[in-house]
Amino acid sequence: MRPIYLYIDKYGITRKVAVDLSYLFPHKQIRLPKWQFEEGLYLRYLPDLKDPSKVEKYFLTKDKILKEDKNFYYFAFPFKYEQVSEVAV
Repeated sequence: MRPIYLYIDKYGITRKVAVDLSYLFPHKQIRLPKWQFEEGLYLRYLPDLKDPSKVEKYFLTKDKILKEDKNFYYFAFPFKYEQVSEVAV
């Protein structure tokens, strides 16, 4: 199973943040440590699995937070694992 990454583009550089897969699969949510959250964080996904050339960005924004606790933000993961793309947009 390949890892899933969130991306952020700043100052002409794209950085990656690994998603906690051990939490993602049983809960269908992205658990992100609060210290890793930044505006502009996104997930690359394929809206149509039949056309892998069309990659879109799903931004993790404050309004998409499902819940939070002392250390983490929790976001919905509205995709299938196969829809997540590592191809640059």
